[in-house]
Amino acid sequence: MAIEDFPILAGRLRQVQTGKLEVVVDSDNLNIPKFTEIQSSIDFDKYEAANFNPALLPTGAVKPTAFLRGGFQEENIKLADICIVRLKDCGGVVLSVSIAHAVVDGYGFNLFMHRWAEINKKLVADNTATDLGVSNVVYSRSILQKAVPTPQKPCLSVLHNMYIPSSYLSRLFAWVSPGIRGTIFDSIHAFADISISCFHVSRETLDQLRQSVKKNSSTNLRISDNDVLMAAITIAYAQSILKHESERTNTGLASWLKSAFLGSSSKNPKNFVTAEAADIRHRIPNGNLENYSGNSAISMMVHSPIELLQIPASSEALTQVALGVRKSTNEITSEYIAQSIHEAESESDFVFRPLVHNTFVAERMMVTNLSRFTFYTTDFGWGIPQFVGPANAKFPKFTWFYPAHPSKGGIYIHLNDYSNILQQMQTNSFWTEISDFVY
Repeated sequence: MAIEDFPILAGRLRQVQTGKLEVVVDSDNLNIPKFTEIQSSIDFDKYEAANFNPALLPTGAVKPTAFLRGGFQEENIKLADICIVRLKDCGGVVLSVSIAHAVVDGYGFNLFMHRWAEINKKLVADNTATDLGVSNVVYSRSILQKAVPTPQKPCLSVLHNMYIPSSYLSRLFAWVSPGIRGTIFDSIHAFADISISCFHVSRETLDQLRQSVKKNSSTNLRISDNDVLMAAITIAYAQSILKHESERTNTGLASWLKSAFLGSSSKNPKNFVTAEAADIRHRIPNGNLENYSGNSAISMMVHSPIELLQIPASSEALTQVALGVRKSTNEITSEYIAQSIHEAESESDFVFRPLVHNTFVAERMMVTNLSRFTFYTTDFGWGIPQFVGPANAKFPKFTWFYPAHPSKGGIYIHLNDYSNILQQMQTNSFWTEISDFVY
């Protein structure tokens, strides 16, 4: 029933030109999402004692990857993959849901989960799903294209630093089908020791960090939780990366490949780049995008001087980076959005450039902040979730901010990266001072 309100999840991908995809929904040829159930050998108490570490899920449970999978034919790719893991002794279930980023973003994912839970809760209560009302969700990208204004100026100077130069690899990945592309990326990273770690930053610590930034700032700019979290993770992660890079020699074949594929853009960077997905739904006046479930995110880039990040962390450094995040956030105007969407749709390999750079360039990371999403009001009829978080995406340098359970408060920071980098994070003096290791 939830799929009826989100029919795009039963559609089939079609690559219409290099780097461009469309989803075709044919009622006579539906691509029904994959649905599986698995029995776990561990009970709820053991899973809870391990802080709900997804590594304890049994083999075969959905392990979302960063890319679409499904073989050489894109029409065979499932756009949604759902797995129910039943814990031992009927102790509970783990609901693992993976939906292709090609059709929804985090906001759209949250809309789907709430609608599904709403329907199920009604069925649990009285075995009917009547009187639920009509879903107002819109998935057609045309609503976004109508809402986004036409660029009125030459490319803004702030965007020049955002754009990553095209490379042989980014053009190659734009040319191949999404199934082949995903298989290549996942095959490459299957041999890498990539895992996921979770850290918790308490509400009290967040407030203290914000007050510290405000105290050391000479401006009256509003400082948000996101500004502080982005600054803190940038400092700790950059220090971990730089320490790791200083302990290894980047020579030989790896160095040659990096230079050959990326050119001069990968040599001796002066800045550490933190890229964050910025939702434009509420940034376009009268855009009416509240019910749009598709992708409506653009990149916000924060450039922090590497020389600043090489020194021991201090309140002054935190303030400088946090103000940089706030400045980048404030620059997301209607014109910035218009130019970002225009560039993304006019360059076939635009979306693949940061993915290639993330693989080869150490001084980068990507962040998605989901901490404001109402995950803990998603009730399927048996109460709210005890824990919500991502599985291992098997792709490095990805970070997610998730809300913690209401009884705990604060924010969970989930970091997907190579194990040696995660080990550096776990021993970074600044990071261990402001966060608690979860798993």
